[in-house]
Amino acid sequence: MHRQDLQTNSCTTDADTFNQPSDHTIEAAESKKIYRFPERLDKEHIKTLPLRAFDGKIHLITDIKDVNAAIKTLRQYPILGFDTETRPTFKKGVQHSVSLLQLSTPKEAYLFRLNHLGFPEELVLLLEDPGVLKVGVAILDDVRGLQKLSNFNAAGFVELADIASSLGIVTCGLRNLAAIFFGVRITKKAQLTNWERPVINSKQCLYAATDAWICLEMYHFLERENLLPENIIWHMPESHLKNSNMSSENNKQ
Repeated sequence: MHRQDLQTNSCTTDADTFNQPSDHTIEAAESKKIYRFPERLDKEHIKTLPLRAFDGKIHLITDIKDVNAAIKTLRQYPILGFDTETRPTFKKGVQHSVSLLQLSTPKEAYLFRLNHLGFPEELVLLLEDPGVLKVGVAILDDVRGLQKLSNFNAAGFVELADIASSLGIVTCGLRNLAAIFFGVRITKKAQLTNWERPVINSKQCLYAATDAWICLEMYHFLERENLLPENIIWHMPESHLKNSNMSSENNKQ
């Protein structure tokens, strides 16, 4: 089976679990709502929150012939949730390549198994397209990992951790942000599983889809509440750009 479509059902909470601003908050400012987010939430508190998971359709892409159709659908959306997964390393000095690239719309998540596909040009072009926003958390590590597969110029990325930091939040990991913004808990149980196994299971797929989708949901939440800064585009740090350019020049010689 080359392309696997997985219909998931959230066994957690309904969408109305997401926090909504109170009438008092709405009245607090006419042009921009005023929030007082906590700097972080205690891990024990987060454990008490209701679970939330992606409840749309998951497309697992393992065959190159399915990439074009997936990209065509994704390009119909101006904003996508973004994340990657890499096989965890338990030995010092051992590093693995990015195994999975996740891109999500509000209702569909596409999981590209790069360890099967390589890094298709259609995907590279999408990640280079400034006209399609790719929203994630800890983007630098994801982009660095992907650039080891192809030295592309990342464009149109939005770093939620930077936006959260500007709002006074100190712990800006994905799990903490989901708890702060929505009052929900997203599971991290599949994070350290083997993403290069021949067949990844439904729990891994749901975990991967949720991570990309929740980023998109957080972006839309911040947008609705007028909490996005004027300049939202993330740029690769200058030091890394120089290193990448030097590496590219050396490869040409």
